[in-house]
Amino acid sequence: MSENLINQRIEDALKAIVPFALQADEILEGLSQENKAKFKAIFPEDSLFKASGNRFLPYMEEIDIDFKALPEPQDPAYETLLTSLVKKMEAVQLILQAFHQLRDYDDEEENPNRPLNS
Repeated sequence: MSENLINQRIEDALKAIVPFALQADEILEGLSQENKAKFKAIFPEDSLFKASGNRFLPYMEEIDIDFKALPEPQDPAYETLLTSLVKKMEAVQLILQAFHQLRDYDDEEENPNRPLNS
C-alpha cells in the first residue's frame, strides 16, 4: 500500500472520529458541571497514550502529533510507529462508540448513531 493511500486513510478516519470526540467532550463538560463526570482520565495510565485527561481532546491531539511525526516508510521505525498510531485510533474509536451507544438521546436528530435515512 502506498504512503499516500495510507496517509489518506488515516486522515479520513480522523475526520470521521473528530466530530464524535467533540460531541463527547461537550456531553462530558455538561455532566461535569452537574457533578456527574467524576473521573480523572478516559484511558488508564498504562494505556498506549502519553496524554491523560477527562476529555477526548488530549488524546486526539496526541494522535494528530503522532500522525504528523510519522517518518518515511523506508525508515526502520515507520511500521512500529504506524502500528502504534492505528492502535491509538482504534482505542479512541471503541471508547467513543461505546460512549455514544450508552448516551440517552432526548432528540433522535442529535444521535450520531441513527441511520442517515431516518
